[in-house]
Amino acid sequence: MSGKKNLTILISTLTLLTIFTLGFTFPEQSRKDRDVWPLPPDEPKISYVMTLETPRNVGVRKSIFRRIVEFVTGKEPEPRIQRPFGVLSDGNGMVYVTDTGLQTVHLFDFKNKKYRQIFKLNDEPQPSRLLSPLGAVLDAQGRLYVSDSVLEKVFVFDNMGKHIYTIGENGEFGRPTGLAIDKSRGRLYISDTINHKVWVYDVSTPFTETEIGKRLSSFGKRGKDHGEFNFPTHLAVDTKGDIYVTDTLNFRVQIFDPDGKFITSIGKMGNTLGTFSKPKGLGIDRDGNIYVVDNLYDTVQIFNRSGELLLNFASHGGGNQGLWLPNGMFVDKDNYIFVADTYNERVQIFRYMQ
Repeated sequence: MSGKKNLTILISTLTLLTIFTLGFTFPEQSRKDRDVWPLPPDEPKISYVMTLETPRNVGVRKSIFRRIVEFVTGKEPEPRIQRPFGVLSDGNGMVYVTDTGLQTVHLFDFKNKKYRQIFKLNDEPQPSRLLSPLGAVLDAQGRLYVSDSVLEKVFVFDNMGKHIYTIGENGEFGRPTGLAIDKSRGRLYISDTINHKVWVYDVSTPFTETEIGKRLSSFGKRGKDHGEFNFPTHLAVDTKGDIYVTDTLNFRVQIFDPDGKFITSIGKMGNTLGTFSKPKGLGIDRDGNIYVVDNLYDTVQIFNRSGELLLNFASHGGGNQGLWLPNGMFVDKDNYIFVADTYNERVQIFRYMQ
């Protein structure tokens, strides 16, 4: 009897450990039908998981009451992604998508099969809403930061979607684009594309008017040398706190330490794999591999820290394997890869298969 009890405890413990380790699992194709890269006979490393376009993709169904109302008054269009620019996952089934077409942030809750939008701004001039949401990150407390390139500010929302704080005075930023956060240090990084620099803010303290959003420093200026930028766009931070910057019109990714000191760069201008034509979104997986979206090549290239090309996946077009002028991307703690497939009006989800 005690042996069976011990076995039950062991199975329960292993189940909990598996859930804790893997986090949320997204629905995907059967292994037999799965689209993978590279193709056989090579061992697959990247697999297509699913496409995210509408609330139906997370299992949201309209209530009977809503269907009756629509039958009487005319069918209301289903909300859908229009022009995704940035994408973010909390690693627990929640996916955030910034949409410049709808001027909103979509929240797709896979775990609870819910959907909502964030766009309202408190204490801001009319129209008191987001106009051009681009970057998005979450801090250690679950607060959402969204950059708006037209309003030239970064807006902070609580976990209920309420606007609670604004970073950036009028004229402080030229064009805030990419965002990244170092949760352990409580630092927010903001790429200012027009001013060719990265701003560093302290977001470690509770939100009060005197304590949050204190500017610490900045790094970069316009140029081609190490540590200089030519229209930087997207950002990422790895587990060590190193900062990755897509230096878009210098056709490279630059890497800096947590204090903004230049370490190295990868990539150069070109029209072959291993080079860039218009690098945009960035992501870092659990092995430290660096993922870079190329907006004009319609592909994602994967490099190691030394700048060696390891693999590329996706190509121009639609379907499971296609991208069309993609922008932002994100790699979560479980190595799910999210790509904002802008002109296909969707987010493509892939996975790095360790």
